[in-house]
Amino acid sequence: MTKPLHVALRGMLLGSLALLATDTYAQLKVGDHPTKINKASVLELESDRQGLLLPRLKQFTDIDALTPPDGMIVYYDPAPPAPATDKGLYIRRNGAWEKMANNADANSNWKLTGNDAVAGNFIGTNAGSVPLVLKGQGVDGMIIDNGYAFFKKLDLVTTGVDVLLVDPTTGKVSRRTISESAFSTAINSLNGDKTAAQTLSTDAADYSFAHDGAGDHKLTISTQDGTKTVGLLTKADYVRFDNATKALVITGFNTTPNANGLSITTIAGNPSLALHAADATNPGALTATDQNIGGNKTFKNNLIVDGSGTISSGLTVTGATLLKDDAVINKSLQVGTTSELKGKVTLGSVAAGTATDLDVLLLGTAGEVVKKTLPSSAFNPVINSINGLTGPAVTINNGIQGPDVHFTQDAATQTVTLHIPTATPLTDRGLMSNGDQTFKGNKKLSDDLAVRTKVIVGDTTALANSTLQVTGSVSMNIVNVSADHPMTDADNTILVDCSGGDRKVTLLTAVGRKGRVITVKKIGGTLARSLQILPSGAERIEDGTDYFIYNDWTFVTLQSDGANWFIIRK
Repeated sequence: MTKPLHVALRGMLLGSLALLATDTYAQLKVGDHPTKINKASVLELESDRQGLLLPRLKQFTDIDALTPPDGMIVYYDPAPPAPATDKGLYIRRNGAWEKMANNADANSNWKLTGNDAVAGNFIGTNAGSVPLVLKGQGVDGMIIDNGYAFFKKLDLVTTGVDVLLVDPTTGKVSRRTISESAFSTAINSLNGDKTAAQTLSTDAADYSFAHDGAGDHKLTISTQDGTKTVGLLTKADYVRFDNATKALVITGFNTTPNANGLSITTIAGNPSLALHAADATNPGALTATDQNIGGNKTFKNNLIVDGSGTISSGLTVTGATLLKDDAVINKSLQVGTTSELKGKVTLGSVAAGTATDLDVLLLGTAGEVVKKTLPSSAFNPVINSINGLTGPAVTINNGIQGPDVHFTQDAATQTVTLHIPTATPLTDRGLMSNGDQTFKGNKKLSDDLAVRTKVIVGDTTALANSTLQVTGSVSMNIVNVSADHPMTDADNTILVDCSGGDRKVTLLTAVGRKGRVITVKKIGGTLARSLQILPSGAERIEDGTDYFIYNDWTFVTLQSDGANWFIIRK
């Protein structure tokens, strides 16, 4: 067997490890004698009639979209018109696919020690638009493009200018040194003009070039003084124009009333606008000092007096006054004559009474409020009766008589008893006791149920033989999602459709959930879409920070140890 084929077989074995090995630390044996595995192997294949079949690809486009890592091996079997010589094993190396060569492929390559070339052999590229590039130390040195050779860099050999000349008959390339003075007066072009002698000029008298005859061409632009057709502005002219645009100046507030409320005066030659204060006969603005304001004023919303409000000469209301909202009086309200309050009266603050206070307010027959003192005996029989018992003292007791919740009473002892029986028979309602009981009807618990011994579900004719025994079928919650999904306490199995893009499932924290099991399965999206499972915060999934599923219909079952998540099945 040739050395290249040995390399190919070793590569196939490495590829098998990448394809078949799991994320656990266990060994895997496939084929004959599955219970006997080589101690040094992670994956062992054994058969005397079967081989390892690698994936066969018609093109690399789809797998390249998945960013395959270096070291991956596939078998390339392209469809025509691709040449049959392209078929073979390919390994991913340095981000590209390389064919594993056999002896025939190796002999067709050029050797560093030279080849026994025959007619028709050459080093270069075939027909196409890609030139041949020769490099040294990673830098382009020579390019052969469409029959022409280009040198990217030539060292300076003499103090003159070195040029390469090509003999049109023989194609021989030779070097010639030309004096630098041959190029001293050569201008190739200015703005595309290749005239030997070039002239710089302007079309306005206010712009001009001055040439000193020694290589200095100076452009002069004059300053505008009002006599020139063109020219630049000085800073003083700019400031003067800028000041001229400020035609109107806002002056300070004028406390003298004005019939218009506004006035325009002249300050330093500029028009100035002033705002005047209002008084009883003139419009204007409010000031921070005392003012007499004329005309009726209507406040459609709240009127707020921030500070003490004083009515120095009384408040007189000549017409009907309507307070549409609640009136709040924070201090004393004194009414000198009879007042009638027809609406709701709210007392914001009422002084607390004492145990000996016996005065009450009563509503008289004419609607007047009067004060009356009641004797203490008037308050003794406050409760009129309880279930017909009138007192003076009635006792309420607890009882457990059945068959349902009910009250009983004893007139002789003035006692009312509430009976809540224990729910023992299947037909009775009642409380749960600490003894043996049998319940009937569907029961739902909204919170946790903790059982300290054993639970049997289904056939209850026998005692449970384990902590939880189910003698019938079991139903677990399953959810189907097509977007990123945070795990909830109600989830048992999560089916994720990744057809719309890469998806994530974020697990609940493993802390406080020791023994909790969750299964996550990918049900769509092909290899182009991934399903990523993430733990909570800094927690781990075994020794990793996440877990990926790429193949459809692939699942993983995880269980919490109270701190992190661990893979149980996949």
